[in-house]
Amino acid sequence: MRRVVAGIVAGLLASAAVVRIAACFHHHHPQTRLVAEDASAALKEVAIHYAPSADRVAMPVWKQLLAALPAQITVDVEVAQRSDFDRLIRNLGATPHLERLHPVVVGAPITTWARDRYAALAAASGGEILAPPRTEAPFVARAGDARSPDAISRALYHRDARVADIVFEGGDLAATPDYVFADVNLAARNLGRAQADRPAIESELHARFAQQVIWLGDVLGDVPRHHIMMYMVPLDAHTVAVGDVRAGVKLLANDSLVLDDIELEARRFDRAAELLSERGFRVVRMPVLVLAGAGSYVTYTNALFDRRGAQRIVYLPTYEQPALDDAARKIYESEGFEVHPIDVASIYRLNGSLGCLVNVLARE
Repeated sequence: MRRVVAGIVAGLLASAAVVRIAACFHHHHPQTRLVAEDASAALKEVAIHYAPSADRVAMPVWKQLLAALPAQITVDVEVAQRSDFDRLIRNLGATPHLERLHPVVVGAPITTWARDRYAALAAASGGEILAPPRTEAPFVARAGDARSPDAISRALYHRDARVADIVFEGGDLAATPDYVFADVNLAARNLGRAQADRPAIESELHARFAQQVIWLGDVLGDVPRHHIMMYMVPLDAHTVAVGDVRAGVKLLANDSLVLDDIELEARRFDRAAELLSERGFRVVRMPVLVLAGAGSYVTYTNALFDRRGAQRIVYLPTYEQPALDDAARKIYESEGFEVHPIDVASIYRLNGSLGCLVNVLARE
């Protein structure tokens, strides 16, 4: 009888332990999602950085984009000081719907690249901002950028940003409602830090985001060495666009652009496409060019996506390269997108494109 009782007690204790473990697991399961890049839902709120020193290269883009975006999209403008916001409004002149622009004062000089400073999260309780840990900055404006996450988080959510356990830039990640895409470049960014290998980084991503993590590349150079949306972007839950260097080179009408090693870069883009195909995604190839130095791309994946009703929309960066620009437009149209071209020829040689200039904070 005592054995029976002991067995029952042991069983009850084991059951209780399982319940505790399950409860603990449920408690730690992330409830936040990285705000999606694809056109799965309408844009609701975006953030940009306005730096007066970048007026020559960025202002043409702001005028086009703000004229094209629907009036109901809120635009938070991060600035070093309030007078910078006033200057932006003056410079935008007759651009429509300027009332939807709201200043967020950072309190220090900043760059024009809003996307990389933080990741925007969505949760049932509202939005959140996830910031990287602070690292040494190479120049003053970049150091000021490190204050951007807390500034926007306080303005919108009345609290400081959360801080991740890994170093990242917003451009290192892309998402749909179901997936977060990351790559080996993120691991390289964390070299020299404790637990900076792929399993540790994936563990951090799993702990932060409710989406499934899709990882690309095993060693540095497997895939293009840049922010992930410079070479790929999810279009929906099943389809991913990936750059095609060989297609881009064929469409280049002149030798005005000095290109990086074509075969090396082509293999990296092809490898990214192969890895995504192996994970079950339908891969659509887009023309792309990698300029010498491998920092500046003529890329059509670094775009901004929206949705109005059933209509998917892409704000498509263009580069004053008619054959490539037209080819990219036709590909998006064949995928069912309404295309709004945004000329980024003034700024893309600074190693970024349209998606680098805009941080999507919320979708409907």
